[in-house]
Amino acid sequence: MTEHNVIDEPAVELWYTRCGAATASALAIRKGWLQQEFNQPGTVLHALRDSTSLATRNSHYNHSQSGMFREGGNIPPIWAKGTGQDTVVVGITWLDEYQGILTLADSGIRTVADLKGKRLGVPLHSQAVIDFQRGAAQHGYETALRLANLTVKDVTLVDLPAPTYDTQDGPRKEPRESARSVEVAALEAGEVDAIFLRFARGYRLSQDPRFHQVININDLPDHLQRVNNGTPRPVTVDRAFLDKHPEVVVRYLAVLLETAEWAKENPDEVIDLLREDGSDITREEIIGSHGNELHLHFEPKLIPEYVLGLEVQKDFLHRWNYFEKDFSVRTWIEFWPLARAQKLVEQRKAERRAEKAA
Repeated sequence: MTEHNVIDEPAVELWYTRCGAATASALAIRKGWLQQEFNQPGTVLHALRDSTSLATRNSHYNHSQSGMFREGGNIPPIWAKGTGQDTVVVGITWLDEYQGILTLADSGIRTVADLKGKRLGVPLHSQAVIDFQRGAAQHGYETALRLANLTVKDVTLVDLPAPTYDTQDGPRKEPRESARSVEVAALEAGEVDAIFLRFARGYRLSQDPRFHQVININDLPDHLQRVNNGTPRPVTVDRAFLDKHPEVVVRYLAVLLETAEWAKENPDEVIDLLREDGSDITREEIIGSHGNELHLHFEPKLIPEYVLGLEVQKDFLHRWNYFEKDFSVRTWIEFWPLARAQKLVEQRKAERRAEKAA
């Protein structure tokens, strides 16, 4: 290849997207480290949510944009894989989050067993590309009911129509706060007897005397019982991009690994960064949702424990008919990019030590 061809070779375009703040990708973005890694000749980094194309933004759910790295809730990438997208998992993180079933304090419902015969609210986002919030509620109920030797056949699942806001080309529209309160409104109006909520918002309501927490699934000792949309979180990219630009994938993962190392030493700043997704969320609510060791759980890994969790969620989604054709999680994963990224991180550490010693 001539020097002229090297110079004229187009830059590799890559996209990043992530769910919420509790990911290594979100921390790396907010610290500017991801942008710094790829703000150099040969690569161009785009934020998916900044696109004015709805089809491009919808790649966050259906993985249609080549060169897109996604770290976040597992329902969309599992669904995308199950419906034919040729993606690969190159890392998995596991940060537990609040998952609670709440009733009104005066409902008389105190335990999971008391849910038998009751109406359980399930959000229904009819315009969503994939209704991951619905799937999360369904899985939360299934897990809890199983503890009392019950199934969803022993309750009535009530659809709660909820709006989907990002439905047109143009700048991305953020959901209004009311969009996140459909379940609570239905509970307060007596339309349902119990609701399922996650994250710091759910934890906040669990502390409100107007409500009674029937169960916090996040307290269950078996990690496989805590599997839901947010646990575990896969890091995915399309296979074609990995095959064509393996070094870019390795560098991306290296940034996440380095970010996770930084997080372990900076717990207070981690919480401050997580709060940026909701300015009214308190430090206590972040810790209540994720635990006081949350800063230790941002490292992408491909260990059996995490892989098994992803298999549990895949099996749930297949059983609930989110996709027809089953697939193997083990063959969905490519292990070598993360192994190379770990070596790259160690190489960079050695180079920094050498510079200091010089």
